[in-house]
Order: sequence, then structure tokens, then C-alpha cells
Amino acid sequence: MNYLIKTVQPVSEPVSLAEAQLHLRLDTEGSPPSHPDDTLVQTLISASRENAEQYTGVTIAPASYEMQSFVDKDYIKLQTFPVNSIESVTYVDNDDVTQTVAANTYEINNYFRPARLYFKGSASNFELTVRFSAGYTDGQSPNTFPTPAGVKAAILLMLGNLYENRETVSNMQSYERPQSATYLLTPHRVNMGL
Repeated sequence: MNYLIKTVQPVSEPVSLAEAQLHLRLDTEGSPPSHPDDTLVQTLISASRENAEQYTGVTIAPASYEMQSFVDKDYIKLQTFPVNSIESVTYVDNDDVTQTVAANTYEINNYFRPARLYFKGSASNFELTVRFSAGYTDGQSPNTFPTPAGVKAAILLMLGNLYENRETVSNMQSYERPQSATYLLTPHRVNMGL
């Protein structure tokens, strides 16, 4: 059994409300600048980012995950990219006792997409539970994995499309991801079979 679940949702987005307002050419007023559609725009930013994550398999906004998997050869594919840190690696032994794998016996390899967790020496024969954080690191120190410009541009393109086509229409093509956004996101996909 292999599964990946998001245990902590993102608390920030790669596109700010101010960037979205500028992209949508909204006339803002006041200090800080606001617009009557700000709540809608923030929802559409999240929806666009979620769509980009679903298409690419990349974690764009920082989040935490839990995954269960057996070791394949000497590593586990963590099913996303980039992985920032491993919180814990545990397993339940034959006596039904949860054991923690020592941190000095594994390391993250972000050269692969998805990232891999390599084990030094012999890995456990048990199903491992891995808890980790992943996502682009804009605004963090160190900024190890800044959000690629193409990913950010694709989110803005999807945002613009959703904002302009927010009502029910008979032509379903209005709700497809803009072709230019797909073009910008494709190089960032994981598990492309290469």
C-alpha cells in the first residue's frame, strides 16, 4: 500500500493578493489597497494553485504530508517535489510497537522528481510511515527552492481565466486550463516517464 495525504494545509500562497489585483487590473482603493472582489480573488488564487499542484504533482505552497510505503530497493519515492525536511520515519514492529528510524540512516534526494528518501545500509522490511514537509520556499530562509517564474505565471493565467469566466456558460472550454498555463506547467511535472 502506497498513499500520500496532506496533513497540514498551506497557510500562504505563491501569488499575493496585490499581485493578483495587478494582474487582473482591478482598481483598488484605500490603505491597504482593497477591492470588493478580494475574497473571491483569494479563493481563485488557491483554486489555481491547487489545479497547478494536481497537474504537476509538485507541492507549490508549503504543506506537510504523511506517506506509508515499503522501501523499493534502497529508497522510497515521496510522490512530490521539493521535499524540505523529514519530520519522522516510523514503523510498527512484530510486537505492535512503533519504532522510529534514526535520522542518520536516511537522506532526502531532491535531484529526482518525485523526491526520494534514500536509506543507508539495510532498510526495514516493514511498511514505513514517513512524515515530511514539502513545497517551494519563497519567503523562508534559506530560500532553497524558489517558485519558478513559469509556475507563478501559470497560476496568474488560470486566475485570470477563472475570474473572467466565473458564471455558468454553455461552452465548457471556458473552464479548461488555459493552453499557455499548461505549456508553462508541463516542464515541472513529476512522474513523466522520463
